[in-house]
This record gives sequence, C-alpha cells and structure tokens, in this order.
Amino acid sequence: MWRSLKEWEELQEIWIKTQFNNIQAKEISGKADYYAKICLRLEKNLEDNPIQRKLKELVETFKGAMPIVVALRNEALQEHHWKEIKDLINSDFDITNPEFTLQSLIDLNAV
Repeated sequence: MWRSLKEWEELQEIWIKTQFNNIQAKEISGKADYYAKICLRLEKNLEDNPIQRKLKELVETFKGAMPIVVALRNEALQEHHWKEIKDLINSDFDITNPEFTLQSLIDLNAV
C-alpha cells in the first residue's frame, strides 16, 4: 500500500510536468487502471485507513481526467478543432509550446 502510493505520486509528478505533446495518454490511462485495481484489492483486504483513501482519491481524480487527455492527444485533431476547444475552455494556449504541460491543462480547468 505504501509502495503503491509512493509509486503513484512519483508517476503523477512526472506526468504533470511532461510537455503536453509528449504525453503518452494511453499508457497513462493503462497505469491508472492498474492502480485502480490495486485500490480495489486494498479495499477488499484491508480495513479502511488514510493511506488507502489517499491513494484511491489520487488515482480516481487522475483517472477521471484521462478521457479528456486521451481525446486532446488525438493526432487527428486539426486547427479548427483546436479553435473550438480553446473557445470552450475560454483560453488561448499553444500545445506545441515546450512550457505547456499536463499541469498547464489542469490549471485551465480543462480536465
């Protein structure tokens, strides 16, 4: 449980700092599914505790955002799609900017 929490926090830290165009959304989604299964096993086999709850909350929050990240990493998106996305988010951003990370997207309340 402790190791899973530490690993998840380390992975999450890497992912949020990754330049958006380099995010491997499907890989991250797979890891989120893996850790969600760990959370389920912990719930079934252990009494409720703060570490278990923290891991579950972190994984569920990130996992909930992944469909949006996967969609935004779709290589078929064209400039007119991005214009609509930017209009919906009400922000002008450049995903090709090396400074634009997953955290940048989170800060825009897009996920």
